[in-house]
Amino acid sequence: MAQIFISYSRKDIGFVRKLAGDLEKAGYDVWWDLTDLRGGDDWLRVIPSAIEASEHFIVVLSPNSAISDWVKKEYTQALSLRKKIIPLMLARSSVPFALNTINYVDFTSSDYAANLQSLLDALGYTGENPVTTIAALPLMLRKYAIPIILVTGFLLAALSTLILTPLVVTTATPSNIPISPTTTASVTVQVTSTREADTPTVTASLSPTVTLSPSITPTPSPTRTITPSPTNRPFTRLGLCVESEFANSINVRSGPGTIYAPLGEPLLVGTCLFFSARNEEATWLQVAPNQQDISLGQYEGGWIFRELLGLGAMGPIDLPAVTLTPTLLPSDTPTVTPTFTRTPTATLTPSETATDTPVETPTP
Repeated sequence: MAQIFISYSRKDIGFVRKLAGDLEKAGYDVWWDLTDLRGGDDWLRVIPSAIEASEHFIVVLSPNSAISDWVKKEYTQALSLRKKIIPLMLARSSVPFALNTINYVDFTSSDYAANLQSLLDALGYTGENPVTTIAALPLMLRKYAIPIILVTGFLLAALSTLILTPLVVTTATPSNIPISPTTTASVTVQVTSTREADTPTVTASLSPTVTLSPSITPTPSPTRTITPSPTNRPFTRLGLCVESEFANSINVRSGPGTIYAPLGEPLLVGTCLFFSARNEEATWLQVAPNQQDISLGQYEGGWIFRELLGLGAMGPIDLPAVTLTPTLLPSDTPTVTPTFTRTPTATLTPSETATDTPVETPTP
């Protein structure tokens, strides 16, 4: 019978008591200080001797054992004697540095029977698990006892209601319904005897019985005619993303054309928006209201060129068309309006020119 030494913290004694009992049921000789130390024993001598005599060394890891000096001394002694050490993780805690290269058996789940089987496999045990799923059944029953009781009580109450409630059949008596009589023959049996010892004579006579059976004449009821109301066409929205190989941002215009002023800040390429309308030529798309991204509210009602949305230059777009009257931007170039100024023209008035008349001078 192989001996097993269990190193643990006294604060985990409830679990160790159950574990030791189950290992003993499997046929192991379990040494743990609560049952194997007697009054007057020298701990510093008895415990190292028990570790040396054991074939397997189980150390229970928990936050309690992580701060226990005795547990540290015990597994240090087992390491020096090169014993087969099996760490057992009872509650999540850090693994001691000296044991971090050894795989531990996880006991943190609630399936104790499966955890014990993993430990028995590590010990090389080939027999039957002393703790079966049937033994674990009471634990499950305790865990789910309240829900089971509530469900059972509800089902019993519903069943008793169905059984104890009398079945009431209501027979409607129609008013103002003509009733036609139906004749049904009934048999009347008369027994006559002349003496007490004689055999009685049975005489059967038929007497008509009138049974009234109502005949129901259906009365047509007015049929309600439902006139469908016009249904508004659902609002069309088309989600598209901005694309451009030549720029990092584009302008959203206040109208369907580059003659309109930009709306809001330049829109980054790759941004996705919803569109609700197009112009008649389907060359520009209008940004829909109520965008999912509130930062895109500045572009609602604006227009984007269709080729910047990956739609190409041609092809139909499933959006309603709107007709807009273009409003031209004011131009910064001054407009020259010619002004005509009338210039007076001088008119020459001829003046008389004196002409010298020759005077004859007598010649002497």
